[in-house]
Amino acid sequence: MLASASILFACLAAEIGLRVLGISYPIFHRLESSRGWAPWPGIEGEYMEEGRAHISNNQEGYRDRTHPVARAPEAFRIAVLGDSFTEAQGIPLEKTFWSVLGRELSRCPDLRDRSVEVLNFGVTGYGTAQQLVTLRTDVLRYMPDLVLLAFFTGNDVWNNEPTLDGHPDRIYVREVPGGLIIDRSNTERTGFRLKATFRNALNRVVNTSRLMQAIRRAYHNVRLARKHDRRRSERLFDPDGRVERIYLAPGDESWRSAWRKTEATLQAANADVHAAGGVFWLVTLSNPVQIYPDSKIRQAFAEGLGIPDLTYPDRRLADVAAREGFPIISLAPLLLEMADEAGLYLHGFEDAVPGLGHWNETGHRLSGEVIAREICAGLDGHARKR
Repeated sequence: MLASASILFACLAAEIGLRVLGISYPIFHRLESSRGWAPWPGIEGEYMEEGRAHISNNQEGYRDRTHPVARAPEAFRIAVLGDSFTEAQGIPLEKTFWSVLGRELSRCPDLRDRSVEVLNFGVTGYGTAQQLVTLRTDVLRYMPDLVLLAFFTGNDVWNNEPTLDGHPDRIYVREVPGGLIIDRSNTERTGFRLKATFRNALNRVVNTSRLMQAIRRAYHNVRLARKHDRRRSERLFDPDGRVERIYLAPGDESWRSAWRKTEATLQAANADVHAAGGVFWLVTLSNPVQIYPDSKIRQAFAEGLGIPDLTYPDRRLADVAAREGFPIISLAPLLLEMADEAGLYLHGFEDAVPGLGHWNETGHRLSGEVIAREICAGLDGHARKR
């Protein structure tokens, strides 16, 4: 009884101490049937898996402040769709590329009589099928003037094909005569509903206890440290199945299907935005190897695949944009010039392997500046008030 009482007292003291210090490491996402998973609305705490930042989700669950649905008449509203590069949990909110984009665009001459408002709808792990559903259910009711889809070629193509992706909780698109439909067969299963009920209930319990969050965080820190140590002892960019195939023309039906679904999803998003009176833009983000500031390593990776360069996905998506008539910004070649010139690592954080992983603060800043510059140059009358 004395030992139990001592343990209970220590746990209570730790819980109170963590709350007094404001230390919180909550679970930020939950399972749900519409898109597979989504952020918890209104949750707040520290993120430390890659980089470190304070996360505060708005009442719809997105990492952003709460925006009124009705747009102010003078506002030029941009909605950003994307995955973990866009949610950017390891970067302070004001330093994310979409925050930089908003500040830089406010200086654009064509927007001098408008207030620029950028809304973030990026969610970690989302593929373009989930982004299309987000566009239809959440984004378009805000009546954005411009919808920017941030496309990470490192996985967004094969995320659209179940035989390549195989995620048990993801929704996909399915090709049908005349177009595509949303495939929720994964999330409509009884097994998924039971798993979602149990896991969400468990995560709610974890999110109510700062001590449980700290224990979970410590466990993940140990795993991450081992992963980073192992990665430092290996080659930086080993060919890795799905990852390497993105730089090659599709050689089998699974990859041809992945590309068809990707292109059809982008076409559908473009049509939806235009039907709502807005303009759709696509920006292809950089993969770590594409802008690694060592040409010998990049060349060795390309030679290992038997190709001259690593631009196939960017070129193919540029062809799609030209065919469908929407603007595209290809960041990789633009960021590569900056990375090479100054020897900058735009991917990776101090506590991880330089050059790998997501964009760091410098990567976000430069990307936001480039995107703003390209959008400003390409507005072409689309900044008129709606």
